[in-house]
Amino acid sequence: MAVNTHSFSRRAVGVSRTTSEYPYQGIQHFRDIIYRENAAESKHPYVIFSNINEQTFMRDFSESREQNHLYSDYFPQLQILLAKRPPTRATEQARNGINNAIVVKRLGFMDRYHLDDQLRTLGRADVITPERIKPPDMSYLPVRVPAGRSDCWPSVVFQCAYSDSNGKLASDARWWLNASGGEVKTVLAITVWRKSKGMTFETWELISRPTRGDIERKVPEVVQKVVVSKEKSDDAPVRITGAPLVLGFEELFLRPADEQKGEGDIVIDGDELAMVAEHVWMRD
Repeated sequence: MAVNTHSFSRRAVGVSRTTSEYPYQGIQHFRDIIYRENAAESKHPYVIFSNINEQTFMRDFSESREQNHLYSDYFPQLQILLAKRPPTRATEQARNGINNAIVVKRLGFMDRYHLDDQLRTLGRADVITPERIKPPDMSYLPVRVPAGRSDCWPSVVFQCAYSDSNGKLASDARWWLNASGGEVKTVLAITVWRKSKGMTFETWELISRPTRGDIERKVPEVVQKVVVSKEKSDDAPVRITGAPLVLGFEELFLRPADEQKGEGDIVIDGDELAMVAEHVWMRD
C-alpha cells in the first residue's frame, strides 16, 4: 500500500528540497540508483526511497551487511528510507582517525586502570525508536551505565559528511540530543570539505536555556568548533583554529573522572588533528 510522503519534511532532516525520490522496487533497483548517482557525482549526497515497510527494511537493510552502510535514516511510520552515497575514503579516514586518537592514543595513556575495557565501541549499530531508525557513523557506551539509565542510546556519537551545505549534520546532532532526552551527551559532527583541503569538527551538547515557562529547558548547541585547513600546495602549512578538540570524560564514561588515577578529558591536540587531516587529504 502506498504511503503519503507529503508529511516528510526534507528541511527538517537537513536535505535539499530537490533531493531525488523514488518508489522502492527492490534491492537491485536501489543499488543501481545509488551507484548511478554516485558515479554521476550528483550534488546531492542523499536519495529518498518511499514505500518501504518495516519487514522489507529489516530484510534488505538492517540485517544486511552489504546495505547497512548505505542508509542514513529510516522512518517506519512514513515508510521512507533516506539513503546515502557509499562512504568515501576521506570520510572513513576522518571517522577512524578520530576514533584511533580517542581509543588507541588517549585511553592508552590510562591503560593501567583498564579504561579501554570500560568502554564499548558500538560503531554504526542502529538506534531504534518508533519514529526513526538511525545508525551513527561511530558511537560509544560504557560497559556499565548508571542505574536507571537505558543502554539503548550511546553516550557519544560521531556523524561524518563529505561537505554539508544543507545542514544534515546539524539536523542529526539535534536529533540525537533531543530524541534521547539527553542520554546522548555529546555529538561530534565532522565535515570534510568538498572543494578545498579542510575539515570542521563541531561538538554539540544540550545547553541550559531556561525560559519563564520552562526553567528546565535545554537546547542543542555547538560548544566547540575546530577548523583544520590547508592551501592546495603540498608544502603549505596546516592552519588550525579552535584546537585542542576536547571530549569530556564524564560525557563519554557517564561518571566523573578520578583524577588520582590519572583520568581526565580526552584532549586531541593540534598536531594529532593535523595528522588526521593529512591522512584524509591523501585519500580525498
